[in-house]
Amino acid sequence: MYDVAVIGAGIAGCALAMECARRGADVVLVERGQPGAGASGAAAGMLAPGSEADEPGAFFDAARSSLAMWPTMAATAAEASGIDCGLISSGLLRIAQDAADAAALQQRIEWQRTAGVDVERLDEPGTLAIEPACAEAGHGAAWYRDAGHVDSPAAVRAFATAAQRLGATMLDGTEVVGATAGGALRLAGNKDLHAATVVVAAGAWSSLVATALGVHAPPLGPMRGQLILLRGARQLPQTVLYRGRLGYALARRDGTLVVGATEEDAGFDVRATAAATEQLLGTARQLVSGASEATFIGSRVGLRPTTPDGLPLLGELGTLGATRVLVASGHHRNGVLLAPLTATAMAQLALEATPPPELEAFDPCRFG
Repeated sequence: MYDVAVIGAGIAGCALAMECARRGADVVLVERGQPGAGASGAAAGMLAPGSEADEPGAFFDAARSSLAMWPTMAATAAEASGIDCGLISSGLLRIAQDAADAAALQQRIEWQRTAGVDVERLDEPGTLAIEPACAEAGHGAAWYRDAGHVDSPAAVRAFATAAQRLGATMLDGTEVVGATAGGALRLAGNKDLHAATVVVAAGAWSSLVATALGVHAPPLGPMRGQLILLRGARQLPQTVLYRGRLGYALARRDGTLVVGATEEDAGFDVRATAAATEQLLGTARQLVSGASEATFIGSRVGLRPTTPDGLPLLGELGTLGATRVLVASGHHRNGVLLAPLTATAMAQLALEATPPPELEAFDPCRFG
């Protein structure tokens, strides 16, 4: 009998397994494929609450709290696993696209300053002084000093390895197909797994897993996101360059230029498409000087777990006999950013049965 069984080894599931193991729990991580094979492995890894939140509220507060947790969680994972998460606190420039966008950006800056965000309005010379690789900034930008990014695939490996070295059991290549009348997880191959608490962290497949288990399945579905990887650009940005709906660009430590990302309602289709690749190549040219000279390395495709209101699902789903079933999913495009808060808050709920107050707005029961 395990204390906690986590279904899904994306960044949220791996971080949660690591945190539960760190607290001394007997944890098993069950993944039908390989860790990070879903959206987490295809994420750029941006950590930018100020740019992601369009208004004050629970998401904005949670995102800021989670950003502050990232250095400690990355250090914990690196110490236990020997793997660097690639955390870079480089700042982010949110570039205005036109005059109307510049006015909206000023309004964003004003309410965020009131909330205590370290953000500054820059004109074109100020923007280019901070980021010479920026291709165009005629309408200026907002400069978020505390933003940054991590290497998402590396972070998943770090969390998964750290969890195991702290005592967690990894069952990859293992699919959960249902539950027994007594509340055990039924695995493919007619094997059973017993745990006091089960956490569904299966990304875009979380509602399907909940249905298979026989508990309430909250509304959640896939939203396809594609990004591209380039090498050899004449200049690499030292910051994250973000331009609203156009997209973003950032450089990882190995010199890879990451450009994303699309948002496509394409069901569970994980194909990289020519149309998206063409669109993102255009984004690269508009954001980064000399990007047209870079070599195209490839595309990455992930299915973001998305809820009707765009907020995560963090809380109780129901019970299977004496087994509690929780969910940690629905992060949409912010699974990497929210991983530390998800891990710490859900570990408390799983091990102490007391929901932290920061989870109230993300209760899956808000949908009935």
